Amino acid sequence: MQTDWFELWRELATAFLRAEQTKDGRAPDTWQGRARQFDAAVKRKLNRPDPLRDFVVSQLGSHSTALDIGAGTGGWTIPLAKMARRVTAVEPSPAMISMLTSNLAAAGLNNVDVIRGSWEEVKADPHDVVICAHAMYTSPDLLAFVRKMEQAARDICFLLIRVPAHDGVLGEAARLIHGHRHDSPNFVVAYNALLDAGIYASAMMEPHLKPWTNDSLEAALERARDHLRLGEDHTYDAGIRASLEQKLTLKDGLYHWPDGMRSALVWWQPGHSGRP
Repeated sequence: MQTDWFELWRELATAFLRAEQTKDGRAPDTWQGRARQFDAAVKRKLNRPDPLRDFVVSQLGSHSTALDIGAGTGGWTIPLAKMARRVTAVEPSPAMISMLTSNLAAAGLNNVDVIRGSWEEVKADPHDVVICAHAMYTSPDLLAFVRKMEQAARDICFLLIRVPAHDGVLGEAARLIHGHRHDSPNFVVAYNALLDAGIYASAMMEPHLKPWTNDSLEAALERARDHLRLGEDHTYDAGIRASLEQKLTLKDGLYHWPDGMRSALVWWQPGHSGRP
């Protein structure tokens, strides 16, 4: 049976969105309690080599403009603003915007316009480059999301998106729960959806997986449950635990996952996507 990749994305993103909305007790700003921790992780990443970031920045010139969708606390906005003439940062979370503006000031950057709102609701002028890094997971209509990116991009659209482990625990758990290996919105689903829409994108993989670790199997189980958005449903705990016991490796007092964080950079030129 042929997979409807856009419908699969919609199903996964809807579950992701529902989990985000309930994570902080349905607070208006779901990042209110997590922005500082997120910002610390962003700053650590900015201090490490990143070939994907280097490639994106290399596509900019001193006269370029860039649009950063879901800018967060500035993990992409800051490198873009150091190269481009002007950057527009779109971000719906007031907590994130507060830290973003502080980080821009600390970096001495005054060429960034910040727009509060989700990508679906804001109006954006055309920019040379449009990028969305990990901020599309709560958008069920992926086709509308990328078509709006294309309308705003003169030259290139970039998506930075999570790549699931081919042999991970979460894939096995997702098959147990959903009948397929897709635990969340991810690169595999998005890339196939783009192909179905006639968008023949290029892709670059982050060279190294950043494996997750936990100090106990119980903590690993909670991590898996949280990632899979299981809430109060404990139906699948035994199966997930069995997979964890089989696949996690104990080393130096920590349980190392085959799963972790790896990103793919996907890009295309809107006028050359191959669609009618």
